[in-house]
Amino acid sequence: MEGGCKFDGRASDGTSVTEALGMLKAGKIDEAAYRRLEDGAEPTCGSCSFLGTANTMCCLSEAMGLSLPGSATIPATFADRLRAAQASGRQIVTLIEQAITARQIISRQGLENAVRVNAAIGGSTNVALHLPAIAYEAGLELDMDAFEKLSRTTPLVAKMNPAATPNVPDFHAAGGVPAVMKQILPLLHREALTVTGKSVSDNVKDAPDPDNRIIRPLDNPWSAEGGLAVLKGNLAPNTAITKPAAIHPDMHHFTGRARCFDNEEAANEAIMEGRVQEGEVVVVRYEGPKGGPGMREMYMAMKLLYGRGLALKTALITDGRFSGTNNGCFVGHISPEAAEGGPLAIVEDGDQISIDVKSRDLHLHLSDQEISDRLAAWQRPTPKYETGYLGLYSQLAESADKGAVLRVGKYKKS
Repeated sequence: MEGGCKFDGRASDGTSVTEALGMLKAGKIDEAAYRRLEDGAEPTCGSCSFLGTANTMCCLSEAMGLSLPGSATIPATFADRLRAAQASGRQIVTLIEQAITARQIISRQGLENAVRVNAAIGGSTNVALHLPAIAYEAGLELDMDAFEKLSRTTPLVAKMNPAATPNVPDFHAAGGVPAVMKQILPLLHREALTVTGKSVSDNVKDAPDPDNRIIRPLDNPWSAEGGLAVLKGNLAPNTAITKPAAIHPDMHHFTGRARCFDNEEAANEAIMEGRVQEGEVVVVRYEGPKGGPGMREMYMAMKLLYGRGLALKTALITDGRFSGTNNGCFVGHISPEAAEGGPLAIVEDGDQISIDVKSRDLHLHLSDQEISDRLAAWQRPTPKYETGYLGLYSQLAESADKGAVLRVGKYKKS
């Protein structure tokens, strides 16, 4: 969708209303200002105007070769959106005639191109769930080590909300995904097949040059490393995910006191009531694939912290996930999750926790023996659902680092 009324120095969107709620509770704005924002934050139809999960996955579908070049970011209100739909329908017929299938396009090359484009644009952390799940359905494997390697070696060449003021319609006007792929083409599998029936390099050769306001050239990026980072440590033995592109450089290393909550609602209530203080690391657990069940987004907690002026004074870690709109200091997808007996389950209020994005470390300041003793004494909570699909999912879901899939058989290595 198009950006909304101006608020907090940029065009607003739906999540601006949640930030404003924190500001309202903190006495920074009055109710009249809040109501005006409610009326003007989302002026059109379409997915949110920031680079959230919806827009990110549209971009990565294009990067994988599954949608027509330039179609991912067309604003919903543009006539070009209808033209792209018509062109897509025609191309589907052509693909059938040429016997080109989705499985030929969802290849290892296509998936790696998608990871690199995500790193280059600072896309949503949720891609660390969705792309491994897509790979699994295609009989492939895409693990977090591959994510880290590809993201580490892909510069951030495009910045938009929540990493910068411009939004996705601005990114589209600057050239969108084809312009980014043209810049990082030396890093991509340029001969990968796409739905046009042509290669990646053929698709992007006529894309616009960088505008430098949103998209920069490969030799002058916003950052030398990509927008997503994979952390490990004694608090995340099987990895965790964060988004350096949306974290202020001053917060790339943060140490604070744990403030623990066993569900999202309890954390949100504490933040709104002012019980979360500067210097604390908010721990939200039992919200992973099994514990949720279903791995809910902790976006509201982050937005409330921002609204209360705590975005650069606190951090939040969780076995849940985040919206692509979040910024501040945050780490999600902590694996193994608390419901599986991961170390996150035994963190106590007041424990010291360090987040170090540069060294990719998430550390609980306890001895190995203390962690072991606490885990030995830990008791698994009763599942929130024991029957029906959610009960089945909570028993069978893979960890977040495996895409939270319901695994049947084994990966076909490729």
